[in-house]
Amino acid sequence: MAFETVKEFPLANIVRVEIETEEQTPKQYRLTDVYSEAEVTAVISEGEEQELRVKNVIKAQNMREDIVKGYDIRLVAVTMVPEVLALIDGGTLTYDSMDPNKVVKYDAPPVGSPVQRKKFTLHIYTEEKDVNGDVVSYVKFTYLHCTGRPVNYTLQDNAFFVPEFTIRSRPKSGEKPVTIEFLDQLPA
Repeated sequence: MAFETVKEFPLANIVRVEIETEEQTPKQYRLTDVYSEAEVTAVISEGEEQELRVKNVIKAQNMREDIVKGYDIRLVAVTMVPEVLALIDGGTLTYDSMDPNKVVKYDAPPVGSPVQRKKFTLHIYTEEKDVNGDVVSYVKFTYLHCTGRPVNYTLQDNAFFVPEFTIRSRPKSGEKPVTIEFLDQLPA
């Protein structure tokens, strides 16, 4: 039996995060040097093991596999981006009447009512590193049909504001829960 040679990818850093809303006229956000951490956790429907046991003998087992339903993603930001905060938290932004690009206020969704958050696709880019620290290539992780959850954050004396975003990615039936692409360079 011959063993296959495989390529390893030593990955480091979050070099870019892209968010594209899934609406009639999508909004796109390209964020660099914004996120310090992305924790991705599989959400599964747990399978079962049912055994047929007679006294001290196992006669048979009926096993059902775990099934992936999607991922929960926790992004830790190092700066505030009001548009992303509003998308993930589900609130609304108010813009300056004289300067339509200047945000003047964010209102969280009202308590006690369900929130209709917009769905979006999330792309997280990392770097493949060489022994000398150079960037060899990039790896892009894509999660479909994401929705945000209420945002957690820390306000602390003598420290920077640190928002923490929790995102649920739940693909439709037959779609892949994650796509990982290996790229020679970052898309322009």
